[in-house]
Parts: sequence; structure tokens; C-alpha cells
Amino acid sequence: MFDVKKAEKILPNLEGVKVKIVNPTKEMKEFEKLRDFGADVEIVNDSNSYITLSNGEVEIVYMAVPIQMEFEPFLRTLAYLVEGVQDLKRDLKIECKGELEVKVFIAPICPHCAQVVEALNKIAIANPNVKVKVIDVTLYPELGEKYGVTSAPTVVVGDVKLVGEYSTEELLSWIRKVLCGENYKTEYYVTLLKEGRIDEVKADIDSDEKLLALVNVLEKPEIMARVGAIMILEEICSDPKKLKIVKDRLVEMLERGETKEDNTIIQDVIYLLGKIGDKNDLKLLEKLKEKGEDIRDAVEEAIEEIMDRLEGWTSN
Repeated sequence: MFDVKKAEKILPNLEGVKVKIVNPTKEMKEFEKLRDFGADVEIVNDSNSYITLSNGEVEIVYMAVPIQMEFEPFLRTLAYLVEGVQDLKRDLKIECKGELEVKVFIAPICPHCAQVVEALNKIAIANPNVKVKVIDVTLYPELGEKYGVTSAPTVVVGDVKLVGEYSTEELLSWIRKVLCGENYKTEYYVTLLKEGRIDEVKADIDSDEKLLALVNVLEKPEIMARVGAIMILEEICSDPKKLKIVKDRLVEMLERGETKEDNTIIQDVIYLLGKIGDKNDLKLLEKLKEKGEDIRDAVEEAIEEIMDRLEGWTSN
């Protein structure tokens, strides 16, 4: 279980590192062998089983048994707690205040989990205000259910949920955005929609600000994200208040040229306006015909759809 020879190759003297093994399972008790490498190992009784690693400044929690694929990254994390992340520390540094807990859900024999866990541990060691908690979803299914985890690895950073393999740079970028309070919602919706996670986006739209962030997806180059956004916005706009917010933003985008003359994006905006617009939008659409043949065709289709809808309302 605990490969002593492998540990001897990776671990420095662990003096100054505290390992707390809480309510240990049989497998967890194997990690008492870290005493032989200089670590201060403490056994504590509690209701849950987990391991904490600390150097007095950084604490990393394993609600998991770091064996098999997780074993070597676990050993390297112990080494980082002693030696730091050396030349990577500057690149991993986040220059903003506040604290943030990052949860990473893993599963046994997961091919990508170890890489993600190690990357997050490096970030936490470089930034003690980032707290990492590693959770084996098979041991704690109730937490997996609470956070909507359906596959591993899944990283939860504030209200951002990242599924699958992410590089250190990508994880650091998302942690920085959330920790520093950056405006990241549009970028996050693009990520979700590219992965086909439409229901998660729909469930997240609970404010006007988030609704506008979704509309702004239409300005992004990712086609699948724009298609997903259009599908959601068509449904959302059955609410008159939300319809006004969305339509005002679409009109603003077209009038100001924020679509940067990308005809495909402009056509998507026109298409959606055709789906949700009314007679007040016809004049603006007519003006857009001068932008070229492709745009003209999209405009004519949008106008026809609005006119058909108006005739339907009149007949009713």
C-alpha cells in the first residue's frame, strides 16, 4: 500500500510538516510511515476520515486515500511543502487578497485526476490563501451529489465548476478570476456551453447581470457556445421583463458594431432578434441590409419571422 522505496526516492526530510490522520481507515493508517521521513504524524478520532497536510502556513485536506495514481503526486506535494514550488512559485502567485476554498472531486483509477490534484496543490502552496480539498466522490457521494458531480475530475472554484483535465495555467486563471472578483461569467458560460452543459447555464441565470453575461456570449467566436446561448435565450425570453433586457442588449450590439464586423456573429444576433423581436425592431433590421448580401438574407428572414408572428397575434 505505502511504497517505502518510492517514498525514499521522492521525499526530502519532512521536518516541519504535520500530517494529521483523522478517523483513519486501514488504508490511511499506512501513512503513519511518514514519521520515518521526519513528519509529525498525529492520529485523531472524528466522525469523518481524512488526512491533512500542513507546513504551518499551508493546509491541504485529503478526503481520500492517496494511493495508486494519486500516490506519487501526494508524495511530491509533501516535498513541495518542504521545498516550495521553486521556480514555479512566481508564475503561480496570485496578487489579490481574500481566501478561497477549491474542491477537487476525484475517483479511483481516474486517468486525469492526479495531474489536476497536483496542479491545484502547487497553486495552494504558492498561495496560502487558496485552500485545496481533495474529495474521493466514491467515499463521499453525498458531497458529489451536493455539487452535481457526474464525472472526475471535477474542480469547484466558488460558483465555477470545471469538469475534466485542465492545465495548471487554466486552473490558476480560473482561481485568480474568482478570488480577485473579476467579471468572468461570460467566459464561464462559453466554457459550459462548449461542453454541452446547457442545463447548468439555465440554472445559473438568476439575475439581470448574469442574463446579460449570457447575451454577451453571442459576441464570442465559439460557434457551439453561441448556438447554446441562442437556445437558452429563446426560452428565457418568454418572460416579458427578461425579453426587454435581452432585446435592448441585442439592439445595442448591432447599433454599436460590437460584433466587430464578424458576419457570422452578426447573423446570429439578427437570427435571435427575429425570434424575439417585434414591430419596433423592423426599422433597425432594415438598416442592416446595407452590410452585405449574407447579412441581407439574415435580415429578410428575421423580418419575415417577426411579420408572421405579428400577423398571428392580429388574427388571434
